[in-house]
Amino acid sequence: MLFFKKKQKEMKVNFVPKETGVQILFELIEGKNVQPLEVPLTKEQIEDCYRLEGFMKYVAWEELYELGIVENSFLPYESYYDVLKEEDGVDILSNLGLPINPDQLSGELSLKSLADEADLSIRLHNNEGKNIDRIGKQYGALYEIENGLHLLPENIYKLKKAMREEYENGYQKIGISQQLAKEAGIQLENFLETENYHVVGKYDIDIKVHNHDHIELIPSGVNEQETLHLNSPSTVTSFKEGIKRNRYVKTQAVQEDMEKLSQKRHITGEEVPLFFENPSAVLPEHDYQFDLETFSDRVRGLVSIERVAPYNTGGSGFQWFDSETGQYVPYDEEFLSGLMEQYPDQQYVEHEGKWIYLDPTLRKNLLDIPADEEAKLSNKYVLDIKDNEQELDYSIDTKNELALEEFQVPESLKADLFPHQLEGFQWLCHLEKKGIGGLLADDMGLGKTIQVISFLLHQQSRNMLKPTLVVLPIALIENWMEEIKKFAPSLSNSIYIHRGSGRIKSSQVIDGYDLVFTSYDTLKIDQLLLGKVKFKSIICDEAQNVKSHSSQRSRALRAMQSDFRLAMTGTPVENSLDELWSIMDFVQPGELSSLRQFRERFAESGDYDGLLKAIQPFYMRRTKSEVLDKRLPKKYLTAPFYVEASRTQKSISNSMLETKETGQIAILNMLMRLRQLYGHPGVVIPKYEELEIKEIPKFNKLLEIVEEVKAKDEKVLIFTEFRKLHSIFKRIFMQKYRISVPVIDGDTKNRQAVVQAFNQSPGFGIILLSPKAAGVGLTITSANHVIHYTRWWNPAVENQATDRAYRIGQQKDVYVYQIITTDNDNFPQGTVEELMHQLLEDKRELAENVIVPFNTKEIQEMVLNKLIN
Repeated sequence: MLFFKKKQKEMKVNFVPKETGVQILFELIEGKNVQPLEVPLTKEQIEDCYRLEGFMKYVAWEELYELGIVENSFLPYESYYDVLKEEDGVDILSNLGLPINPDQLSGELSLKSLADEADLSIRLHNNEGKNIDRIGKQYGALYEIENGLHLLPENIYKLKKAMREEYENGYQKIGISQQLAKEAGIQLENFLETENYHVVGKYDIDIKVHNHDHIELIPSGVNEQETLHLNSPSTVTSFKEGIKRNRYVKTQAVQEDMEKLSQKRHITGEEVPLFFENPSAVLPEHDYQFDLETFSDRVRGLVSIERVAPYNTGGSGFQWFDSETGQYVPYDEEFLSGLMEQYPDQQYVEHEGKWIYLDPTLRKNLLDIPADEEAKLSNKYVLDIKDNEQELDYSIDTKNELALEEFQVPESLKADLFPHQLEGFQWLCHLEKKGIGGLLADDMGLGKTIQVISFLLHQQSRNMLKPTLVVLPIALIENWMEEIKKFAPSLSNSIYIHRGSGRIKSSQVIDGYDLVFTSYDTLKIDQLLLGKVKFKSIICDEAQNVKSHSSQRSRALRAMQSDFRLAMTGTPVENSLDELWSIMDFVQPGELSSLRQFRERFAESGDYDGLLKAIQPFYMRRTKSEVLDKRLPKKYLTAPFYVEASRTQKSISNSMLETKETGQIAILNMLMRLRQLYGHPGVVIPKYEELEIKEIPKFNKLLEIVEEVKAKDEKVLIFTEFRKLHSIFKRIFMQKYRISVPVIDGDTKNRQAVVQAFNQSPGFGIILLSPKAAGVGLTITSANHVIHYTRWWNPAVENQATDRAYRIGQQKDVYVYQIITTDNDNFPQGTVEELMHQLLEDKRELAENVIVPFNTKEIQEMVLNKLIN
């Protein structure tokens, strides 16, 4: 009798490369039986498959899925390369089985037609000199040789992609392909080597001042030849340099602009001051000029900015450059200091035909300039506002006291408001009627969004909605859409989301929508477009995003025009009282005087009671303990669990101490690595990713808590800011508990879908989150256990994270846990975790008062001093 060994069941992943991305397919194989799998897997499928060979490849796929970069299991090549640049991306793609190291390739770009036809081809060779098209087959960024996939370098893929795209003419295609080939190290055949094409798709305008009543507008390129080309009527201009020739070709849009400008190149007489006051009065036909009369009366004018920033050259000190153009500028500290002393109250100073932007931080300390998002601002022009910083030069008068009246909750609202939410709705309606702005600072989880949606319905019923602007972080747009769809479907009829490359470029079209949603950064970029729209209301969610009064986010927001202004944030002050002033200067300009006077009156004196009294007409804050104490279940902050570091962890931390790093940045970096080490040594040293659990006491204690949660068939939120911990934990938990374990961090694009699936999944569940990325805009009341696995430097941020579970809708008591690692051998005075816990608890009561600044840097310095002294 013959006995046949039963074929083992396994999970297999197949990759189908295509021109724009790779299809990722899973199947179950048992002998000759092959069953395709639809992903993501259901809970039941995970329970059936978690022990199978190949299951960890599915876990890696799920990590990509949670990032929102695979749709229908298709991974675009652009996302593929982006993932490889991320901290854990190499591990994810490697675990999945995709190639992670691009091959070293050489090649040649050739032209097989006349230049205007631009029939280009590329031949690529591997490091053995073999033509990869002959030994394999190319599919976009991947090529296959003997059933094995190989990855092209990203710059070669960009070149191949550019060669497939459509252009206005062949010259543009050649020019773009030539540039990409050079960047990729690809050789050019003889003709392309001698004929160099440049595509001119943008330009600057220099204003040459001949005298006080004569200026000249001169289109300017990146170099002398491009400038000459812009100022010639030809579409294509050639410049010969020996045997080589440079050819410049304008795009159609640039060509049209040049024709318009040529008709009004010289501006003379009374038109000169008119041009500086109102450019479109002189050039009304030109799309790139702006009529200042259409902007808010807070806008002074258009400012051409040179943003000065320092570059450390080493021993010779600092060299200064324009952070917009990257060009070095012939300035030094003495010159800039002189400008500041000469113009003590000005942020913009004219010098040699340019405006130099003197950032307030730069003014305070020439060499202490933060890497602000403003450096990314692509517009040459921004709206210059009366900023109220030194003197109060812009304010809005408040109306006389109006008697309170009762406003009817709109019948179109598909929800019952809690008493505090009804009070908030009435307050918003009253503010709007009175003609003043508001700061809604309710505690997290009390339903600020539903109060504002009710107000928007009220405005709709009065025909006072169109147009209303809602400014918010990108991650919250989806949440607002879900809330409107659920509670106020009548608002869905006229919503426009202003973001992305295809966003509307006409202020008149935008003016026709009831509701316009945009992000803070898009508002900053499109401030001249949105600044023309006379909004009925402007509502800012998570308004702490404009807490820096000197940032372009804040200045752009304050330049907008509207009848009613509302800021929403549970944390109006995090580090400085200036943040509250910045928000209030949007809400009700002038009410807190100038920034200089505000600092003297409140910040320097610490008069918080007086400050609360000053903002009381515009400010509403309720806490859960005040309004929901009897409606919400209890929240239990359990005593911290203390665990002693393992021998492995002590050995690694001892090595860190022996390196004797100096300098605050180096020591802060060491603090971060110590926190990661206690969380899991595999974060610091990859070879320890598979370390036995007994060598990771903190994680071992985490498992004990999770086991207790599982025994109750409940759910748990685990917070840590370290993405590598997310990745390690996800793999361990999915294999151990046979469940999907979603991750929400700063890169998660489909947050609401992830949360919805988690909330709807019955029984035990685990979700891993970053406290900052997931600390706002999420309702995860299906979980009632919260573990702060690594502490955040500000307890207010931790409270926001906990409030993802402890909020309206929670039906069970909520339990909050902390696990702290000790190391008596290396840190008898306390580890970084012990010191953080002690200091944060001492400051917790202070953090509860949202208008009192919480100094995070002070906490870090205190931990440093105690740790190293």
